[in-house]
Parts: sequence; C-alpha cells; structure tokens
Amino acid sequence: MTGKLCAFLILLLVGALTPRQASSALGELTITPWRVAFQDRDRSSSIELLNESDSPHTYRMGWTLLKALPNGRYDQVFYNKDKDKDPHSVANMVIVSPRQVMIEPHGEQIIRLSLRRPSDLPPGEYRAHLMFIKLADPTPPQDPKAKTVSMSLNVNVGFSIPVIVRQGEDKDLKVSIQSPKLRAAGNGSMLDLEIHRDAGKFSTYGSIYAYWKSPKGDESKVGELHNVALYPEVQTRKISMPLLRNANIVGGTLRVVYEGAQESEDTTWAEKTFPVGGK
Repeated sequence: MTGKLCAFLILLLVGALTPRQASSALGELTITPWRVAFQDRDRSSSIELLNESDSPHTYRMGWTLLKALPNGRYDQVFYNKDKDKDPHSVANMVIVSPRQVMIEPHGEQIIRLSLRRPSDLPPGEYRAHLMFIKLADPTPPQDPKAKTVSMSLNVNVGFSIPVIVRQGEDKDLKVSIQSPKLRAAGNGSMLDLEIHRDAGKFSTYGSIYAYWKSPKGDESKVGELHNVALYPEVQTRKISMPLLRNANIVGGTLRVVYEGAQESEDTTWAEKTFPVGGK
C-alpha cells in the first residue's frame, strides 16, 4: 500500500469516526482520556492505551493539524513535523514518550506527555492532534510453488485526540444555545441546535443535556450528548442530538444545558428553555 493511501485512510478515520467507533477501527484500542488540556500551571499529563483485542498490536504516535468545522468534523491542515521550527507549536512544546509501543492482548500502556512551556509564550490557546496509528500486521511471504496468486491488503489505520496548551485565561469566554428545534426522526425525535460563540477566544468542552418538563410539571432527562467542543476557529457549531426513543415529548418545555467537563467540570456554558408544541 502506498504512503498516500495510508495517509488518506488515517485522515478519513480522524474526520469521520467517534471515539467509540475509532476504538473498533484501531483493533479494539481504548484511549483514555479522549483529549488533553494543559492549563497555566500544568506541566505533565498521561494517556492510557488498552488493547482489548486477542492479538498483539503495534501503535505509533505522531502529530497532525486539524481545523474544526461547524458540523463537528475536521479538515486536515498540511503539516510537516520535520519542517516545523515554531517553538510555540504544540508539537514542539509537548514531548511524547514513548513514540511507538507494542501492546500485548488485553495489555495496557501509559503514554506520557511533558510540556516544555516557553517563557515567551504569548497568551492564547494552542492545539494539535496526537495520532495513534495502528501499524498493519506484516504479510507472510507467499509460497513460490503456489499455482494461484492471492493478494492481501494490510492497512495502517489511526485515530487522533486533541492536545491543548493554554497560556493565561479567557475571562471573556461566553457561549449561548441558539435556534433549538425539535423534529421527528424515524421512531424518535431529534433536537437540532447551535452552540454560538458570543465572546472570547478559547475553546469550550463538555456535554449537552436535554430535560423535558411535561404539561403536568414533572421534568425528566430525555437526551444527552458528550464530547462536544467549540474550538476557536468556529463561531457557531451545528448539532443534531437524538432524544430517547421512549420519550413522548408533546407540549411542555425543553430545557437544554451545555455543561463543562474535565478542566471545566463545574462550569455551565449555556442554558436555554423553549416551548414544545402539542398535538
């Protein structure tokens, strides 16, 4: 397989798969956590890799740059680590060790990240994506005496997680929930909404929860969506969130909350309540 085709497949997986789907694509590799954020005083972090398959696999770590899109996917930005001389790039500030590992079946491996924060680093948020590439298993040599010709295709597949370095604070950071709309989708309901950046330049991260208050006044959770980020390059992110199939949402109100997670765990980024139509 050519290097170009391998790179294409890696990009396809990075842009299109959820962390759970990517886990399967990587040969049942579980990555914890799904993102790393270095705050002002942080100097180190770690990532745990768990090979849940019944076979040993080799994984290689590398850096890539991805631009977030309003629909939650990414575009790849051309990046050559060997030509990156910027001391303020995440790839040059964060040291990854080890860079390649072989993990036994159901074995674990800790990947350590060490931040070398430059003294002249300007205030702001810096981001790159750390790739975990599962190397293809070697193809056994063919029998030269065989009368038939067979062809096997081994593919390097990969997934990436964001690594963020923050310098200073963004005290102006503010987002809002806009244009919520409930619609039918198959046997259930879908909630469409937008997360809009009102002020600030840093990213937000967390989960979206939907609570329905029936006309009788009782409230219950009818939906949740995790791993929701609004990155600096995106002003508005569009989200379609499936609600519980057994929720008979007629009348009353829907309350939507965007709550922070990980480094912003105790933060409520935004909240909005809107009426739901009846029959």
